[in-house]
Amino acid sequence: MGRIADALKRAQLERARHTMAGGVALEEAPDSRFAGMPAGADPRDSLVAASFTSTPPLPLRTPPEPSAAPMAINPPPRPAFTAALAPIPREDIHAEVLAFHDPASPITEKYRSVRTRLLTSNPGGSTRVYSITSAASGEGKTITSANLGFSLAELRHLRVAIVDLNFRNRGLSRLFKCDKQPGIADVLRGEKTLAEVCAPMPRPNLHFIGAGDCGISGPSDLLSGGRVAEVFREIGERFHYTLVDTPPISAFADIGLIAPLCHYALIVIRMNKTPEPLLRRCVKLLQANHIAIAGSILTGYTEETMSCGENQDYYLGGM
Repeated sequence: MGRIADALKRAQLERARHTMAGGVALEEAPDSRFAGMPAGADPRDSLVAASFTSTPPLPLRTPPEPSAAPMAINPPPRPAFTAALAPIPREDIHAEVLAFHDPASPITEKYRSVRTRLLTSNPGGSTRVYSITSAASGEGKTITSANLGFSLAELRHLRVAIVDLNFRNRGLSRLFKCDKQPGIADVLRGEKTLAEVCAPMPRPNLHFIGAGDCGISGPSDLLSGGRVAEVFREIGERFHYTLVDTPPISAFADIGLIAPLCHYALIVIRMNKTPEPLLRRCVKLLQANHIAIAGSILTGYTEETMSCGENQDYYLGGM
């Protein structure tokens, strides 16, 4: 098995040895290839994240180990920013965004565990832009982006943005019922400013930037245009943490254009759905393009799916 499958096996062993009410007590894996396996959540079940430390980094500062320095309680402030769009109403936030609708749920607490992992890997409080991707569609990356964004925004000293950069599907925009509004596509064409396509969320320090309409320009043309680096630079200046929902790695080449503009990629993997050979190819593709992988988030994690017989193996297969 590859690293992902090994991580699943280790998760089962650790879960058996270290359980607690409402979730799993996670420890550092003894294998040096893993930097620990924090817990996260999918709105329909549980979720586990595993960090890989052997990925070639981008030419960006690699975050120190969590124990290297205390976490920044008050990260550097960001310039004043006023969103021009009307706030997204509470009732337009999809019911599956449990980090907003049910903050006391065990699943929301798992997303907070993923949030803590991201924060402790960035003790200096530097700007972080994460591309949230998956090997194939239907893995749960859009719901994960929304829930993780709301979890980060619980920390009121952080300014957080969620960006829909999946022009073909516009899942996040539909999730928040604002797929008809202008978005980042309009900014990349030079027709709007970032503030003009930014919508405040029910939490005051959380903002959403929709996909917008590509128009006659294709997604690849927009993402390879001259304005994309400038737009991402402004996003980094305005927000402490930005989560970018991207298309699946195997379906489109967009991630190869988007991820280098981000600090790290987070791969969402669905238990008993993501084929392991496909996942291996996608990880190699990211590594070949020198895209640093911060970790993986396993969705579809339940007591049933993590149980295996004596002669069985974890099989991430079946589309």
